[in-house]
Amino acid sequence: MSDIHHAETDKGGRYSLLIDGVEAYLTWERAGKDARVITHTIVPDSLGGRGLGKRLVSRAMQDIVASDGRVGSTCWFATALIEKRPEWTARKV
Repeated sequence: MSDIHHAETDKGGRYSLLIDGVEAYLTWERAGKDARVITHTIVPDSLGGRGLGKRLVSRAMQDIVASDGRVGSTCWFATALIEKRPEWTARKV
């Protein structure tokens, strides 16, 4: 299984995971200096059921926590995972 790749720009970023030529990814946008808003978590049907969406959200949250940042989410999947973890919920904007 491939490692998660993170690409970042001035406006946001993307975490991606490529398996057998198929990509799963999470996108986020900047919301101020220290805050990110997770906008999408996409796992194609052919990669479903492997926990890849959770891995992508977990990696994004690891980076947010490491930078002492804040998080918001317009993605239902990421929001549900954030709400289940008190240490992540405490980071909400």
